[in-house]
Amino acid sequence: MSAPSYIDERLGDALKCWHIAPGGRPGTIALTGRQYFADGDGVTVLIRVAGDDALASDGGKTVARLADAGVDVWGTTRAAAAWTELLAGFNLREVDGRIVGRRPVKQAEQLASDIASAMLTADGLRWMVAPERESPLIKQLYDFLDSAHLHYTRRPTIKLPHGSQVRPTAKVDAPSRPVIVQAVGGAEAGIEHALSLVQRIGRADYAFNQRLVLLKGTPENWPADHLDVLADHSPVGFSAQMDQVQRFLTADVELPRPLPAGT
Repeated sequence: MSAPSYIDERLGDALKCWHIAPGGRPGTIALTGRQYFADGDGVTVLIRVAGDDALASDGGKTVARLADAGVDVWGTTRAAAAWTELLAGFNLREVDGRIVGRRPVKQAEQLASDIASAMLTADGLRWMVAPERESPLIKQLYDFLDSAHLHYTRRPTIKLPHGSQVRPTAKVDAPSRPVIVQAVGGAEAGIEHALSLVQRIGRADYAFNQRLVLLKGTPENWPADHLDVLADHSPVGFSAQMDQVQRFLTADVELPRPLPAGT
């Protein structure tokens, strides 16, 4: 069977054991269908050809998952040291929050497998430190909910219609309805992960006002295009504007769209 037109013909045979789909950018394909995280979330590897080499990436998903669990891979923690060591073990590196690798096209299959294996191995770092290392934003959220006397569940397991599960930052028992909250401290990968989560939560029959993405800082700290897309799928609050978040949760007052003034 011939490869789809959007696949470089040199990758067709090398990647025949993967499910292949367009990767969202010209020349990039997304590989799925072989491995899954412990929570049921699928592993996706992005790959493209540059000259005679294959370039592959996790798209930032691993760092986003670790950040959601409060794991810092850039500090001086044990998790950060383990992160550096495991990437070196797979002959990969981290660039702008993404696991990346480059090898000759004929080694594309091994490169994709190594990226996927590194993602699964790195995801295990959450169990090493997560119970004692919550991110500052997540701690701020929990402290805020405690002070507002709102009952909530940390890291609830939400089952989706087709059997997979997600674990957002919190499920808040607000006075008029339950609200699923996802906190994002930084990086584009984090906001992209939050977008994916709230889109899937919508399929689990959580209405628009039962979702909330809490971003660090103010709207000006985030790319306007990302905020615009995110706001189509969930109310968006900011850690510097917790008064608005409190009204949203306690009185179901609509949050304003987060685009900076003048955009």
